[in-house]
Amino acid sequence: MSKYCADCKYLNTKEEKVEGIYKCKLSKEFTCACNGACQKFEENYGLNSYEKQKLFDLGKNVNLNQTPCGIYLFILLFLIIFGMLLKMLGY
Repeated sequence: MSKYCADCKYLNTKEEKVEGIYKCKLSKEFTCACNGACQKFEENYGLNSYEKQKLFDLGKNVNLNQTPCGIYLFILLFLIIFGMLLKMLGY
């Protein structure tokens, strides 16, 4: 049976970046709950299988490719300025 970060006792679910990404107590870095277990893995016997599966599913559904709103605002501003420049040149 595979082992995941969601099953590890070092996964600190109280310290989350987003739902499904939590801080590891040993590596001090944020990790996705659905990642494969590292060499320091220790089974978390305090959680039942339903809670572990819920953590794993939350990690699977995390969207890591979120584009910040600032990029969209910059593109919009650029298009507005470009459109005004074309209008002034008569296009």
